[in-house]
Amino acid sequence: MNYKEKYYGYQTSARGLLDGQSLEKHFKRLGKWYFARLKNYLPRNLRSKCLDVPCGYGNFLYFLRSKGYQNIYGYDLDVSQVKLAQLLGLPAETKDIFAVLAESQDSYDLISSIDFIEHISKDNALKFLEQCRSKLNENGILILRTPCADGPFGSHDANNDITHEWAMTSNVLKTILEMSGFSRIEIIDERPQPTSFIETIRWLIFFPSKLLANLLCIGIGLRPPRIWSRSMIAIAHK
Repeated sequence: MNYKEKYYGYQTSARGLLDGQSLEKHFKRLGKWYFARLKNYLPRNLRSKCLDVPCGYGNFLYFLRSKGYQNIYGYDLDVSQVKLAQLLGLPAETKDIFAVLAESQDSYDLISSIDFIEHISKDNALKFLEQCRSKLNENGILILRTPCADGPFGSHDANNDITHEWAMTSNVLKTILEMSGFSRIEIIDERPQPTSFIETIRWLIFFPSKLLANLLCIGIGLRPPRIWSRSMIAIAHK
């Protein structure tokens, strides 16, 4: 067993999300944020074909299903994670995602990849993006989440997992998406969303706080970070 297998095994047990009830509670909380931040980027047709790779323990698959998407598919190489997703009846299978993208005859309207690209080499990252684009239908959408090296807090998510290979700025992420043939690329932050009373307070505080932080950077001669949050999300179109 190599370090990655040991670490993934530890994470699975350490999360404490080992039963369907705990998973569902966690996924519902995540889903509120996903919807508030991403609703304008999701396909309007609920029959759109959606692929989540790698799907992990099913958090984004659960979100898509909860919003009524009927044709969703998820693949991951980690057997333990897939078993957790299957506890909730999610359409997750154990497969190598590079093989899935290379061999499948299907095409998709949405491909999501949450917290993956930072785990693989730069060569494989470019290969993955190119494969994703080739499997998207015309005007299809890629949603990708990864740690962000723009701001002073980016090193937290970049180094919060010993299996991370690298991290990038929002500019580099946009660049490699363009290199892979994507267009209409938007990189967004992970600002608070008004999904509860406390989160609404944080959402209201976010904007003046960001303005103040930007002014402070300018005052000491630094360019303000484009993305202040520890991770970022890219939305890219074919």
